[in-house]
Amino acid sequence: MNTTPCFLTKLLLPTTVWLALSCTLSLGVSSGLLLSTSALAHEKKEEKKEEKKEGGEKKEEKKEEKKEEKKEEKKEEKKEGGEKKEEHKEGHKKEAKPARPKRTFEGIEPLFYLDEKRHPFEEPFAKKEEEEFYLCRANVGEWYRDMNVADLNRLAAKDGLNQITGSTCALHLFPSSLGKKLPYLMLEFYTGSDGMRECILTEECPEVRTVIMYIKDKTLYRSLIITDSKKHVHRQYCLTNKSDVLADKACWRYFQDLAQAKREAELKGEEEDNSPQALRKKRREEFEAKKKAREGHDSKNNSAAESKEESGKEDPHKAEKHKEDKHKEH
Repeated sequence: MNTTPCFLTKLLLPTTVWLALSCTLSLGVSSGLLLSTSALAHEKKEEKKEEKKEGGEKKEEKKEEKKEEKKEEKKEEKKEGGEKKEEHKEGHKKEAKPARPKRTFEGIEPLFYLDEKRHPFEEPFAKKEEEEFYLCRANVGEWYRDMNVADLNRLAAKDGLNQITGSTCALHLFPSSLGKKLPYLMLEFYTGSDGMRECILTEECPEVRTVIMYIKDKTLYRSLIITDSKKHVHRQYCLTNKSDVLADKACWRYFQDLAQAKREAELKGEEEDNSPQALRKKRREEFEAKKKAREGHDSKNNSAAESKEESGKEDPHKAEKHKEDKHKEH
């Protein structure tokens, strides 16, 4: 049996490797070098396979990352779309809510800071059933508050009552069931914070000054109520915007009595119009009536005088005719 190294190597190695070995041996390259190079080639192939696998895995990872990114982008777009819708809705809401009134270019402050539903732009500090209480500060014009304080103190001084400063004040909204159902506006002034707390919470108001707004023929009037339970004083007045007192009663009662008196006068046919125009018209009619009466009297006197003159003229003619007739007879 052939036991040479070349023969044994041929038996152990594959055909392709053997051919390469034989060629290298013929060129004088050692078998160890050949084996090492073949092993390196094998390792490189395996590395390439692993790299391909890793590349495939990386591609799959990239695809998954892209998918996740797309999903996240879609979610973000949906969120942004929802936020835009909410912002759009909020924008509509903001537009629907009227802006707080400001001073005019002349510097005139409004009477009240209210919306179209006759409510302030802030939450009430007290509420019971449908009644609401707001602080006068920032909701009532400072000049208007001072004017009401001056009128209340002026009228309260008649009965020797305590004066108020206007610092403790509440804007009271009372519900209404008439017309557009806009609430009634009332200003309530107190002598102190304790009196304010007692009046609002317990509805016991020993000493309070109230101003009720009353609108008649697009004109604003004020009903002033001054009370003092200790001194048994309860006064009501109706005032104009110029602080003129129309009556010693509430405005609604004053205008109601006025309308009733007017209806009664119309029914009796004795309605009197004391306006300047009506008085001038009445004087003009009286003057014309007197003038006509004077002219009529003068015309009667003239006609009587003329009749007398005519009668006097006729008498001499008759006398002459009578004389002529008598002369002819003779």
